[in-house]
Amino acid sequence: MRNGRTSKLRIFNNLLSLVVIGLCLYVILAPLWPKVAYQIQDTPDLVAKLEKGEEPEKIPAENTLVIPGMKLQQVLHEGGEEALNKGIWHMPGTGSPTTGGNMVLSGHRFTYGGPAVLYHMDKVKKGDKIIVYWEKKKYEYEVKNILVVPPTRGDVQNQTKDPLLTIYTCTPLVTAANRLVIQAEPMKGNL
Repeated sequence: MRNGRTSKLRIFNNLLSLVVIGLCLYVILAPLWPKVAYQIQDTPDLVAKLEKGEEPEKIPAENTLVIPGMKLQQVLHEGGEEALNKGIWHMPGTGSPTTGGNMVLSGHRFTYGGPAVLYHMDKVKKGDKIIVYWEKKKYEYEVKNILVVPPTRGDVQNQTKDPLLTIYTCTPLVTAANRLVIQAEPMKGNL
């Protein structure tokens, strides 16, 4: 009787050990996955065309953000804060290419469960082009400022008289200690 019970406990212990090891590997390797995926991913259609200097045959039907410098092509989601868990969130009450003001976009840089759409935002440099397809029209912006600010600094979301595109996410990776903020202005003849 004792051997049967010991054998079941050993099996349970082994299974539990495998589960713990699996969870540890997931916690350690999950932050690295977006970096690997970036290297092996296919370049999104709009990004590939823009890199070649070509215009897409068809403008996206949905409002879309394209950042060629980080191979990003993402639909913009409207709504409450829960929209942040779908990808890039256009914050309510902020501007747009058609209304002017400060258009504020946000997205996760890293999560264990949701889309980490802005994982590579640190690859964006001053002078890079950002494109917003809004209401079936193309709007081009140029990155003017890159800031790292504390999360309490909400002034980056303030409305502006002049058109501005502000994109922010958490930094450094795997923490929410600060915010990485990109501010881009419309390129000449865009608004």
